[in-house]
Amino acid sequence: DQEQDLQSYTPLCSFSPPAIPPKPHPHRDSVCSQTPKRKKEKKITARKNLNFFSHLFTQEMINNIVFYTNLYVVQKVNENLGLTSEEFKTFLGKNTVMSYIRYPRARMYWSSEQGLCLDLVANAMPVNRFEKIMRYVHFLDNYSIDPKNADRFVKIRPFLNALQGTFSVSLDPEEYQSVDEMMIPFKGCLSIKQYVPKNFEPNQDVMMRLCEDLQDRNHMVFFDNFFCAIPPGFEASRLKTEKQLKKEGRGSVSVVTCAQNITITRWMDSSVIHMASSCTGKEKKMLKVQRPFAVKLYNQHMGGVNQMDQMVAAHPHRRRNKRWYIRVFFHFVDIAVVNAWLLYRMSGNEAKDLLHFKASTARALINAGSVTIPSRCRPSTIPPPVNTKYTCLQCVVFVCPDCSSLIHHPSGVHYQ
Repeated sequence: DQEQDLQSYTPLCSFSPPAIPPKPHPHRDSVCSQTPKRKKEKKITARKNLNFFSHLFTQEMINNIVFYTNLYVVQKVNENLGLTSEEFKTFLGKNTVMSYIRYPRARMYWSSEQGLCLDLVANAMPVNRFEKIMRYVHFLDNYSIDPKNADRFVKIRPFLNALQGTFSVSLDPEEYQSVDEMMIPFKGCLSIKQYVPKNFEPNQDVMMRLCEDLQDRNHMVFFDNFFCAIPPGFEASRLKTEKQLKKEGRGSVSVVTCAQNITITRWMDSSVIHMASSCTGKEKKMLKVQRPFAVKLYNQHMGGVNQMDQMVAAHPHRRRNKRWYIRVFFHFVDIAVVNAWLLYRMSGNEAKDLLHFKASTARALINAGSVTIPSRCRPSTIPPPVNTKYTCLQCVVFVCPDCSSLIHHPSGVHYQ
């Protein structure tokens, strides 16, 4: 499995999105008084969900993805994909639905077999269009990548940076923060996969980089031995040996503070546990088993990333794709949905579980940019537009050679 280091981001400054009045119902006058009231509440709820999600997954991010996807199609096959931001919202909503209503194959959502076809997905976009967008979705211009580039996440780096920015400004960071690793399952060949041996060197640089925004702000950060090491120059002989602790019994502890003002704790539970802390000392707390105060704080505040992992794994987007960065993209879309749900709960809205919130958000995304599938009928007598493979050299616009001279006016104004 691919290993991805990331911080448990907590959204920054509590906010309440503006209430959006529902659109008038075309048949409201012909229904009894109670039915429209229920429909009105559902409509407002869906809009609120989309507001919270759009606060993290912004319109600007969608516009950038749409632009680079259309550009990639022109560069790759010299065709006009014609993807719009509304259509991409529908594409996102359909993928969100596929994360909690799972079929063995993607085309089963459009199946003609009775009982298999899912109207919410099938009626919003044709299957061929959906697969074409999935095939070409892109996040930057490939020709802008430096040949000497060393960033192995460069193909999705603009999206990750934008998402990190929206996560970090959504709420003020709490006093207690945790840093842990998170796995993104991927079985293909990939150079960024990491093998972690039993005896590994702690990666302290990653932890410091993830916490650079929290420095000198009086926060407490918890992390495991993947990011932690005993400070150099510490004499382990000052601590009681494991043999001595076992002799004293479960709950025995040995605490030493080194010259760097870091407290090292060796505690005997079912096995020997070591803790290093710069914010706790020798305070003890008696429970069923005596344990140091540092262990209590660690157990109380370390599970943030693990809880995020658990909520994402409840309804993940796990559609197979040979391009690893597409898997990373949808993994962070799932994280954005979970963070939007947490913001929704913090803002004092009605109680709603994650699955209900995800389903409402997916429906709102699909409705925001649904594409009407034309019915099969007699062909129109209006001639279709002429397709061409020629493009303007100054902009990404398809144009026939006879009309190319009329696109750009001598004054610099662009005409279509």
